[in-house]
Amino acid sequence: MKTKQLKKIVTTSLKIGVSALLFYFVATKISFSDVFNIIRESNVGLLVCSAVFLLISQWVSSIRLNTFFHALGYFLSHKSNHVLYFIGMFYNFFIPGGIGGDAYKIFKLNKQFDWKVKKLSAAVFIDRFSGLTAIGMLLVVLCIPFVQSLGWIKSNVLLYVLGFLLLALIPLISLIFVHKLFPSFKDVFFKTLGLSIIVQILQLISIGCLVVNFDVLSDLLSYLLVFLISVVLSIVSFAGIGVREFVFYQAADLLRYDKDISVAIGLLFTFITAVISLVGVGFQLKKYTLETSKNNV
Repeated sequence: MKTKQLKKIVTTSLKIGVSALLFYFVATKISFSDVFNIIRESNVGLLVCSAVFLLISQWVSSIRLNTFFHALGYFLSHKSNHVLYFIGMFYNFFIPGGIGGDAYKIFKLNKQFDWKVKKLSAAVFIDRFSGLTAIGMLLVVLCIPFVQSLGWIKSNVLLYVLGFLLLALIPLISLIFVHKLFPSFKDVFFKTLGLSIIVQILQLISIGCLVVNFDVLSDLLSYLLVFLISVVLSIVSFAGIGVREFVFYQAADLLRYDKDISVAIGLLFTFITAVISLVGVGFQLKKYTLETSKNNV
């Protein structure tokens, strides 16, 4: 067995193991029957709104990835890019141990258009990195009022100065990183960062709909902050399963929130993500043929 294949199997196995372990931990701490009873009382309209905002966030995220492709001179049509993106979502969520969503995109584009694997891999990596930069910035924005409410820093002036410095430092470090290691993408840095911020805001609105659904609007800020933390930590699990529920549970335990509701929010977001990921199945079954555009429009 090749070293690369072995590494992939080990990594995937570890992620599935982390997901299973954390999910089991949460399952031993709460009553899932109570959680599902709470979920059954959900407002369908709010759940639909949550799904719509999450779907739009994935559409914007797809545009961001194609912006990186275009920066390389790889002009994949926007329609084909959206199709490829949703197929990748399906692979990421439903096929543990198989080819990942990002790897599928690279494989498909290389096979059909003979685009360089190294350049495609760089685009996919920077796409993820841009998203992480946006999350870091939004974490700072949400942490300021959260820390202020808890009184951890007595001086509001100091708190806002520290927040401003971090808010400026995060994109600056990201920009330097891109300029030094991935200069092909420096011209689209701010455009893609803007798209990344929009993606995360849309997902925060999606979570906000779930918070309103369970009538815990007074804790909205905390739930939004916890959600962003769970997104960052989801890299160590399979499709974020287990980690998201664990983080929401731990936050509820720390902040004295209703644990059943907190876990229910995490579970519902996971379920909605799974449903949206199923969109990729239709495109895969139709064997959609990818197309290029004549320019970067």
